[in-house]
Amino acid sequence: MSEKIVTQQLLLPDLRFVKQERVKNFRYIYCEKVSDFEVCPKCATKCSTIYDHVNVTIKDAPIRSKIIILKIRKRRFCCKNCKSIFREPVGGIYKRFRTSERFRRHLMWCASKFMNLKEVQKHGDCSAWLVYKAYYQQIERELRRCKSSWPKTIGIDEHSFLRNDKTKRVDFVTVFIDYNNKRMKDVVLGKSHGDLLDSSIQKIEGKENVKNVIVDLSPTFRTFAQEYFPQARIIADRFHVTKLMHPLIHELRRKVIEDNKIDIKRRNPINRLLLRYRKTLYCHQRNAIDTFLELSPELKELYWYQQRIYRFYRIKGYNKARKVFIRLTDEMAKTKNKQILSYRNTFRSWHDEILNYFSTKLTNGRTEGYNRKAKLIQRCAYGFRSFKNYRLKLLYSCQ
Repeated sequence: MSEKIVTQQLLLPDLRFVKQERVKNFRYIYCEKVSDFEVCPKCATKCSTIYDHVNVTIKDAPIRSKIIILKIRKRRFCCKNCKSIFREPVGGIYKRFRTSERFRRHLMWCASKFMNLKEVQKHGDCSAWLVYKAYYQQIERELRRCKSSWPKTIGIDEHSFLRNDKTKRVDFVTVFIDYNNKRMKDVVLGKSHGDLLDSSIQKIEGKENVKNVIVDLSPTFRTFAQEYFPQARIIADRFHVTKLMHPLIHELRRKVIEDNKIDIKRRNPINRLLLRYRKTLYCHQRNAIDTFLELSPELKELYWYQQRIYRFYRIKGYNKARKVFIRLTDEMAKTKNKQILSYRNTFRSWHDEILNYFSTKLTNGRTEGYNRKAKLIQRCAYGFRSFKNYRLKLLYSCQ
């Protein structure tokens, strides 16, 4: 193989090919750097006085399943200005590293494509520590190139991360989703107001660009959005509003079944029928629901309020939705059911955020999708111990 071809394959233009040897699955390539002078790292003075030579062994990316070992003969220079002695640098190899940058990018590719860690170790002939180190270093460098300001629309939500051994509680992480570019913007450990303010989002510029913030019915996220994005319009997620009454409906349904001793050995479809929009059901299904609701007036009242919420979200236009919403909360105030009164207080406290949906028609569906992807990444990795690694993996996978 000619010297020119070897140099092109190495992708290290500073090096000059000397010779090569092949031993089993290894290819040893001897080379040296060619330059007229080097710059002193301390005083930035040109140096051409060679002090001595050292031999350095660097592992490079494999070529055709052959492990490449670079044997570089480096020069050490003596600076005439500050009298310091330093080694000449080589492009593509970081200081004090025994592997090239191309090899670390290759490990990152292997870690993304292979099924388990042992295959990556076998293919790269390296330790598990080096795979982890190289993989997350490469991800961090990739994310540095993708830095951008806050978009116009973001979604905020949380998901569980790890059980804390000290507090015996589950730690949560909060995700910020970029709706305009369809990617995850940032990941923060914790979901409290203080955790969100003292986090990495402070480094992201352009928070005045945010015009829409979509959240679930979380007072913490609403307070944070009001303080951190004062010019943004806060939108309550439609799905979380419609499912607010579901837990109580399930509880009352089970109570009716137990009190009336209804046979539930076979699969009972009334569970899913109670949660569906009535206009999408067949006639016999509506009759079955009406028969079941006659057994519990409390469940019947709750069911019809939920159906009105379903119809409420099918209204077109902000002004019309506002009138219907006020009429709905006024009628809920007439009931004697304490749970319905509690739901009414929740709707009134989120009045503006719920109605903002009809101005934009934005939901938190994309945020929930990225939460689903985060759970999949956790399962594939059998969990994460380090939040730093988890954050890098999540941001890189959701770009």
